[in-house]
Amino acid sequence: MKKMLLSDRYESVELKVRILLFVVDIVGGFVFSVARLFNGGSGKYEPEKVKNIIIFRLDGLGDLVLSTAALREIRKGFPRAKITLVIGPWTAGIVDRIPFYDRLIVHDCFLFSVFRGNRRLRFREEVDFIRTLRRDKYDLGIDLRGDLLSIIPLFLSAASFRFAKGTRGGGFLLTHVVKSKKGECKHAKDETLRLVEALGVAVEERETALNIPENDMKYIEEYLGEKGIKQADFVISIAPCALYYWRSWPPEKFARVAALLAESYNCVVVLVGSREDRNVLDKISCLAGSKIINSSGDLTLSQVAALIKRSVLFIGNDSGLTHIAAAVKAPMIQLFGPGEPEKFGYRGDKNIVLMKTVCPYHPCSQRSCKYQDHWCMEHISVEDVMGAFQKLSLPGFLHK
Repeated sequence: MKKMLLSDRYESVELKVRILLFVVDIVGGFVFSVARLFNGGSGKYEPEKVKNIIIFRLDGLGDLVLSTAALREIRKGFPRAKITLVIGPWTAGIVDRIPFYDRLIVHDCFLFSVFRGNRRLRFREEVDFIRTLRRDKYDLGIDLRGDLLSIIPLFLSAASFRFAKGTRGGGFLLTHVVKSKKGECKHAKDETLRLVEALGVAVEERETALNIPENDMKYIEEYLGEKGIKQADFVISIAPCALYYWRSWPPEKFARVAALLAESYNCVVVLVGSREDRNVLDKISCLAGSKIINSSGDLTLSQVAALIKRSVLFIGNDSGLTHIAAAVKAPMIQLFGPGEPEKFGYRGDKNIVLMKTVCPYHPCSQRSCKYQDHWCMEHISVEDVMGAFQKLSLPGFLHK
């Protein structure tokens, strides 16, 4: 019963994390309720008086892209306000394609570095970061993640009004906790839009979007041209990597799909990923044959987005590049295992989600696998992906 109640209250899939958040919230809630008795409240939130806004999105690439709809609607809802966006360095390569803020702060926040495995505390940098946050005296602060790790810097910004979800701890540090409806599971982008509505802003458009400039599209045509690919050629982009190993389809299977597409259809297959993904993409390229183009390390993140936009199809795991593909409206085949496609997947006439799991631990933390002999990603076959490709009936694709 306790596990179920904590599961309703907190989004984390790990019981020990939910218990920790529960204890932190109980203690923090008591301390801050006593403090408010002496200090009073922040007054009444009045949207029309907001002139200076700070927005935090310190987590992953996909999370930032999922927030583009919310950032756009906040910009429209507060057209005269100055908006500062705070992000982590791992998303800096795409943030210029999101034109809904006035000032950008890029910071490798210690709390998120610990979460990603880097435990080195740069004390002076953290102090300077907090001073930077507090300097501008924000009327309104928003955390689009709703996590204790990012609510703490939101609180330290000293924004007069602080909005976020309270489903990952830290609600006691907020002036306004945005609650989800019990039992309701919404897509991640819609969760951020629920927060926008809580600000008193009417949401007019719900789709994510990236502003890919013409010079990036031109660069991609030149890049492909150097490899003998013409503008009329069909390009399929494949992103084989994800943040966690257990979220990634095996490279051997990606290689087989890439080879089948390149050999059997009138298309060009391009592997996309970061420089850190090079070893995996090299392996796939070697297994798939010489017709496959490996772009890892050749392109900036913005240029990768342009390449995906240029593609007639994107195939990838549950990853940041999948959310970029959705934002640039590329047809997709998405491979899900330990993740939650109801929150992070895209279904429709041009989008197919493939997922096969009977795992008793699903959804899991994705950092490790408790069911390795029946790994969920392994259950997705090459035939499943090729069947999804044929089901999409993309125009222009013919057997060679």
